[in-house]
Amino acid sequence: MRKSLFIVSIGLSLLFVSAALAWFAMPERTAAVLLKLNSASAGMSEKVVKTEFGEIHYLEGSKGETIVLMHGIYARKEHWVDLARHLTDNYRVIALDLPGFGDNEALPDEQYLIGQQQKNLLAVFDALHIETTHVATNSMGAYVTALLANENPDRVSSFAFIGSPLGIPTPVKSDMDLALERGIKPLLIKSEADFHARMSWLSPKPPYVPGPILNSRLKTQVAVAKKKARIWDVVHTLSQAPTVLELAPSLAMKTLIMWCSSDRIFHVSGADELAKRLKRPKLSILKECGHVPMLDRPDTVAAVYLTFLGTTDSAISN
Repeated sequence: MRKSLFIVSIGLSLLFVSAALAWFAMPERTAAVLLKLNSASAGMSEKVVKTEFGEIHYLEGSKGETIVLMHGIYARKEHWVDLARHLTDNYRVIALDLPGFGDNEALPDEQYLIGQQQKNLLAVFDALHIETTHVATNSMGAYVTALLANENPDRVSSFAFIGSPLGIPTPVKSDMDLALERGIKPLLIKSEADFHARMSWLSPKPPYVPGPILNSRLKTQVAVAKKKARIWDVVHTLSQAPTVLELAPSLAMKTLIMWCSSDRIFHVSGADELAKRLKRPKLSILKECGHVPMLDRPDTVAAVYLTFLGTTDSAISN
């Protein structure tokens, strides 16, 4: 008995040591494993679909009516997992890496024009055989999806702005507006210091991210800094699409606006401006969160969103 306990103890110790070594010595591989485990815990698995502009990586889980989750500029599908874990009991949930972002291959600069992104997103819907879907979006993803919903209203059954969208001129200037006037682009990074500073711009209290994932993302972001800077210019300077405020009156589907009062990227004063122009809006102002409320307060966001969809709060797991 003692010998078997000793063997088990040695085995667990070796396992712990191996895990610790992998944590520090192989951060990218460890990060991939951690991300896969977290997605699996939310009932999501990674999949790939082929399109004319390359493979598109996405997470999918469960069955039922479809919800497609779309991130903002420089973000990725995994940012939705903590919200998605509350949705997969009732819905088929798809979290996309938008074309040219996340695990997808980079595209030529002109493919990042907002109007072109809308066409690419529609092609992804077609590749996934999504005829109609609920959409929940953040930042640039909201702008792209608003264009899609405007041109293809039959494809979107409900629209949720999870955090402030790009394309809303706000009555009160945000911290980012003021920074841009000084020639500072706080969402662009060239160094490790920039990377950590950006997290404080996005969240008043950045959520915990395991070291291997954080380091892997930091390394990747710094390596493609020049490409990211060009994408910023294409999206913010060269795109000529109508703003979300201009598109809002044409969005006839029921619409949810979730905007955080502490958002430093787009000031919360824009929320009322958007709600005034939508036909069927529901407005929810959240506290203690920033530009990415699905990361800052996923439980609260899920409760508000499920109520909006007509699913009771009691359906939320955990």
